[in-house]
Amino acid sequence: MRTRRTLINMAYALGSSLLLLLLGLVTRRLLVYNFGTQISTASQVVSQLFNFFSIAEFGVGSVISYRLYEQIAARNEEKISKYMSMYKWAYRAVGLAIAVLALLGAAALPWIMPDVPLSTGYTVYALNVVSTLCSYFLVTRRLMYTCTQQGYLCTRIDFCFNVLTSLAKIAVSLWFPNYVLYFSVAIVCNVCANLVIARRFRKDFPYVREAKVSLRDFRELGIFHDLRYYLVHRLSNTIYGSSDTIVTARMGGSAMTTRLGNYTNISTSATDLGNKIMDSFAAAIGNIVYDKSAAANDHDKRVFWGMDLFSYLFASFVATAYFCLFQPFMEAWMGPDWLLPLSFVLVFCLNEYVGWNHRILGSYRAVLGHFEQDQWFMVASAAVNLILSFALFPAFDITGALAATVAAHCIMWAGRIRVVFRQYMRGSMGHYLRIQALHAVTLAACMGLTWAACRAVPLGGWLGLAPRAVIVCLLPNLLNLAFYGWSSDAAYLREYAARIVRKRRDRT
Repeated sequence: MRTRRTLINMAYALGSSLLLLLLGLVTRRLLVYNFGTQISTASQVVSQLFNFFSIAEFGVGSVISYRLYEQIAARNEEKISKYMSMYKWAYRAVGLAIAVLALLGAAALPWIMPDVPLSTGYTVYALNVVSTLCSYFLVTRRLMYTCTQQGYLCTRIDFCFNVLTSLAKIAVSLWFPNYVLYFSVAIVCNVCANLVIARRFRKDFPYVREAKVSLRDFRELGIFHDLRYYLVHRLSNTIYGSSDTIVTARMGGSAMTTRLGNYTNISTSATDLGNKIMDSFAAAIGNIVYDKSAAANDHDKRVFWGMDLFSYLFASFVATAYFCLFQPFMEAWMGPDWLLPLSFVLVFCLNEYVGWNHRILGSYRAVLGHFEQDQWFMVASAAVNLILSFALFPAFDITGALAATVAAHCIMWAGRIRVVFRQYMRGSMGHYLRIQALHAVTLAACMGLTWAACRAVPLGGWLGLAPRAVIVCLLPNLLNLAFYGWSSDAAYLREYAARIVRKRRDRT
C-alpha cells in the first residue's frame, strides 16, 4: 500500500507540476514586461516578508504532523481527532498573530524597497495579507491527506484551480493590465480550492471529528516543549529562504531584484516539482520510523542508504541541469539583458545540490523530532546567512549573498546529520561522510563534462536548448550509473523498482 500510494502521489505531482511550470513561465514573462520591474519587485519582496511573518506558525504543523504519524500507525482515531482539532485551533491563533505582525511590518516597506512607490508597495502588501490569512484559516485539513499518503487527492484539486489561476493571470495581463486584478484572481482561486478540499475531507475521513481542546491538552502532550525548540528551526529556515531577495531589494534595487526573481521563479517551479516527488516518500518514511523501534534495523538501513543514493542522483542531475541550461534558457525566455553572471549560476547550483542531496536525510530528521539537538546549528545558520549576505553583497553583488546562503545551508545540513545518526542510524556517521566526499567528486565530474559537451553545441536560442537538454538528460546520469551502478545501494533501488513493476503487472 505504501508503494502504491507513493507512486500515485508521484504521478499526479509530475503531471500537474510540469504543466504549471510552463504556465508559470508565461505568467512571469507577462508580469515583468506588462507591469514592469517595480511591480515584480514588490511582489517578490512582500512574498518573502510574509515568509518571515510565518515564523509565528512556530512549526506547529511539523510538530503535530510527526506526532500524527505515530497515531495513524496505531489507528488511534480518538487521538487523531484530538491532534487535528489542536492543529485547527493552533492555526487560527497563528493567523491572528500574523495579522498583527503584518500591521507592524508595513513600516519596513519604504526601507526595504526604496525605489518602489509606496502606493504600489502597500497595495501589493495588502493583497498578500488577505491571501496569507485565508490560507491559515482554511488549510488545516490538508495535513491528514499528507500523513496518510493521499496528497494526490489535494494535488488534483489544486491543479485545476492553479491552471485556472494561471489562465486568468494571462488574460488579465493581456487584456485588462491591472495588477490589483492580477493578484486578486490568485486569492479567489486559492480560497475556492481549500473550500473544495474541506468538503471532500468530511467524506474521506468521517472518523475525524471535532474534539474539545484546551491549553492543558497542548501542555500535556508536550507540544509547547517541542515548539520552543522548533521555533529556532522555523526562524532559521525562514531567514535562509527569504534573505537573498530582501537583501537584493535593499542593496541592489528593483532591476537586480527582478533579474533574481526570474531565476528563482524557474527554480521555485522546478523545486515544487521536485518536492512533489520527494514528498511522495516523506509520509512513507514517517510510517517506517514509527511502525518499528526508534533505532533502524538492517532492512531499514538498506532503505535509508538506498533513498540517500536516490537523493544524490536527483541532486546531481538538478545541479548539472541548472549549470548547463540556466543561461541559454534565460536568454531565450527573457532576453540577454536579463542574465545574471555565470558565477551566480555556479553558486546557485551548489546551493541546489546541497538542498536536494540531503533531502531524504531531512525527511528522516523531520519525523524523528528532538528539535533541541540541532537548534544551535540552526541559530548559526541564520546568523551566518544574514551577516555574510550584507558583508559580501557590496563586493560580489547577488553572488556574494547567495554564497552566504550556501554556507548557511551546509551548517543546517550538519545539524540534521547529527540528529539522524544519533537517534536512528547509530554508528554510521563516518560511512555517511565518506559517501558525501565521494559524491562531491562525482558531482564535479558530472558538471564539468556535461558543461563541456553542451558548449560544443553550435546553435543558440530555443533551437540550441533541445540538443543541450538531451545531453543533460543522458550524460550525467550515465556517468553516475558508471560510478554507482555496481553498489549495494543501487541494488536496493533496482529491487525497489522491480517490485513496483511486478505490482503494476499483477494489477493488469
